[in-house]
Parts: sequence; structure tokens; C-alpha cells
Amino acid sequence: MFRMKWNELGISHTAQMQPKQEQKQGSAPNKRRSSRNRLSTAIVAVMTTAALVLSPFAVTGQALAASATAAKPSAALAPFVNPEIQGYRQVEYAIKHNLVQPLNTVVKKDGYQLTVNGFIADKYELIILFTAQADSKRAFVFMPSKGHSLQLSDAITGKVISGKKFNDALVIGASPAKKDHILYGIAKIPLSSPLTTPPKKVAAQFQLGTLTAIELNQLKALDAEMLAAAEKAHADDPDQTSSFSYSPELLKKYDALKSNVKYSPVLKVAFDINPKVWKQETRTLMPEETIDVAGHKIKVKLELTPFTTVTTLSSDEALFKNREFMETFYMEYNPSLLVKNGTGDYKSQEGASVYTYADHEMKIVSESYFFLNKPQSLRLDFTNMKDRKITQQLIVDMSKQ
Repeated sequence: MFRMKWNELGISHTAQMQPKQEQKQGSAPNKRRSSRNRLSTAIVAVMTTAALVLSPFAVTGQALAASATAAKPSAALAPFVNPEIQGYRQVEYAIKHNLVQPLNTVVKKDGYQLTVNGFIADKYELIILFTAQADSKRAFVFMPSKGHSLQLSDAITGKVISGKKFNDALVIGASPAKKDHILYGIAKIPLSSPLTTPPKKVAAQFQLGTLTAIELNQLKALDAEMLAAAEKAHADDPDQTSSFSYSPELLKKYDALKSNVKYSPVLKVAFDINPKVWKQETRTLMPEETIDVAGHKIKVKLELTPFTTVTTLSSDEALFKNREFMETFYMEYNPSLLVKNGTGDYKSQEGASVYTYADHEMKIVSESYFFLNKPQSLRLDFTNMKDRKITQQLIVDMSKQ
């Protein structure tokens, strides 16, 4: 099976990240949301299977038995519910449903201090919340592909769960105002498949990138220049008919600053995992109806976990490694998942996605944070990327499951 990795992220280079909407990441073509008024096909799915499964990994959002006020984060977790940190809504959702294991594990080395504040687990993703502090003359920075790194292992068996490569774990965060030597970080470890044996204790090795305070100010000024250049290019070409690239001068400045990034020593920390963290409610939905993609019948299966939606598209034909079919699929049937809660509108709540392909199926593993909110319905749109029209649509009424 071929696995497509995460793209480098389009986020601010400095630790003090600018507020932005969460974007779907992945190696599939960019998916821009737009209003869609015409439906060429609407399929209201008749569900034949709605299996409620208790994973061997608790269930129902009560895993850690927090108090009734758990929706309000404790002082230790509050800094991570911050719009300046990409992925903060997942943390907010985890706190709401009592899925964060609180921790206070500290390591110090060569002027650096790292505190692990919390741990969150899903079948397809692990999340570590941490606070880092350096000398006041240095500032934490994230400059793809040179940034923070994490290796995670089973502390008892030594088996590596996630390596140090850029795509193996996403380590991002934000600093308090005028305190760039402090970093509130979120480390996300995507799992291509669930862990066979959930570890009782894990060992994490962090290395964090820093610049001097003066270099950070230079980087902030450069960020402003690059943003202005991108905005001007968009104003000159709002339909994006031609590709955009930064000037050689700006890229040279950026590369010069990136070469000055220095890493902290390896900060090793180990902590025990509460067994209840691994217990999760999952649901598998298998619509009876198929969708039609360029004359081929495609079956759909959805697996929902607290933090992940796995969309599997399958066919009796060997289609998903056929280049011609996949080009047609992405241009004319680009998939996106939307969620409806109560009487509200459908909204996208996906985060980063990983796409994998076999001859007869395509699997999209997407970060999400809606399952435990008991949504009313899900909608899977397949969109023609040229004219932004929906070519196929599948709706799942969750209230009837």
C-alpha cells in the first residue's frame, strides 16, 4: 500500500503564530470550500450497518472521569486552547469530553526546561501537550522543514512509535506576548494503523528550534514582507491563473535565517499512560448506495472515532492506482466531509489528512472533532474542482442510527 505524507504546513514561521483558520493538510490536491448551489446527483444513504464498537484500546467521553466543569480547562491546559495554535479546537473538544490525561512531568537540560502537561489518544492519532522554556535571550521558532522534532517510543519495549522525520510528527505551538522564550506546544503523531498493543508507558525525545531574540525580530519583519508579497500577488491575480512564488531576494533572506536555527539538546521525558485513555467509542457506517465516478461504482465506508474520520472508497475494479482514473477523480470528484449539528448548517471540521492507496481502495484518514458531539448528519461531497459544482453527494442521517 502506498502512503502519501503530510505536506509542509503553510503556517507562520515564528513561534508567535498568527491566528488563522485550520486547514486540511495532505498530499492530495488543495480543497477550497465554496458555496455550491446546484446538485447533479443527491444520494440520501440508507444505512445497512451502523455498528457501535468498543475498541480494545473507554468509551463515551468519560474515560478520565473529570468533574462536571470539565468543559472549562484547568489552568495547566488553558494555554493550549489558543486560536494561535493550529489544532487548538481538538484540544478544546478533548477537554470538553474529558479525554485529556493531565500530567506534570518535567525535564531540564542545558538551560532548557520541558513539561509534559497532558496526553490524548485516538486509534489513529496521539497528541502530547507540553510547555517549553529556554534562556530569555533565545526564542522558539518553527521554520519548515527545519523546526521542532519528536521521537516517541514504548518506554518498556523500546519499540519506536514515531520517528524524527518531519512528517512523522507535527510539533507546533505559540508563545505568550513578549515571552518568545516560552512555548506552549502541541505534538501530533498520526498513526497509519491502530497500535496493536497500546503502551503502558511512553518515552518522548524532543528537540526544539530557536533563534536569538534579534534574529526573531528579523524573521517577523521578513514574515510581514512575504505576507505583503503574497497579498499583492493575490490582488493582481484573484483567480490564481498563474502560480505564485516569492522573489529570490526574499527566499535568500529566509534561507539565511533558517540556517541560524539552533536546536535544543535532546529533552528526554517518560510518563505512564492511564489505561482508560486507550478505550474509545467508535462507529462504522456503511451506506447501501454506491456513488458513480466516471461510470464506475464506488462503495463508501465511514469509521468514526473521537478524533478521526476514516473514509474508505472501494471498488471491485483495480482503479485507485490507475493514473488516468485518479486524475479524473481529483479534478471532477474531489471528496470533502461536512458535519451538521442540531439545526445548524453543514460545516467542515477536518484537520490534517493522510491518503493511502491500494488497487481496489482509497483510504482518507482525517483529523476531526465532532463524533462525541452527537452530530445530526454527515455529508460527503464530491466536487468538480474546475467549476466548483458538486457532482455527487451522500448524506448520512445520524439521528436515525
